[in-house]
Amino acid sequence: MKQRGFPNMLYPAMLKLEGKRVVVIGGGKVAARKAASLLEAKAIVQVVSPEVGTEMTELMAHHPIDWQQKSFQREDLHSAIVVFAATNDRKVNEYIGQCASDQQLVNIADDPEASSFFVPASFKKGKLAIAVSTSGGSPGLSKKIIQELSSQYDDHFIDFLDFLAECREQIKDRVSDSAERKQLLTELIQSDLYEKIKEADEQERVRLFNNLIDSRR
Repeated sequence: MKQRGFPNMLYPAMLKLEGKRVVVIGGGKVAARKAASLLEAKAIVQVVSPEVGTEMTELMAHHPIDWQQKSFQREDLHSAIVVFAATNDRKVNEYIGQCASDQQLVNIADDPEASSFFVPASFKKGKLAIAVSTSGGSPGLSKKIIQELSSQYDDHFIDFLDFLAECREQIKDRVSDSAERKQLLTELIQSDLYEKIKEADEQERVRLFNNLIDSRR
């Protein structure tokens, strides 16, 4: 059987898109989903489409989206960092990909293999963001894994993660030696202390953390 799908040379990354211009070409359900996730990332979203559907209309009613009510033209991609080709016409999507420069990241909704990047299955809770990819082998399995992980990392764990973030800032403020800072941060997530802090209430967490700091003096 011929193997298809994404190559193994993929580079995982989390993009900072706040304040960056991103273009979504298309006005249907897929385009609306793309635009919604980009708005969460605080990107500057421009939508290019002669018409938009109910989902996109609702999105535009509550968020600052620059809607260019027209058919796609090559110049629509100027200065865009990321491009999503999400029309219902495969030939148009293909043309969009051809118009993009080598310096632009392009996602073609109906042709992942021709895209320069793809959006993996993911979920976000507080500071925690987890993405899963099977390199195109089974997108359905990626979603299943995400569902399992989202139930594993509940609100209690998110509170724990917030506490670790506070500890990190305190260690940076209270400990001047870089090697010692690194050691303390490592000890925070070692099995013994990690499990104790994770299961403790807020008061007990603070006590355990202060004991850790004091033990290094």
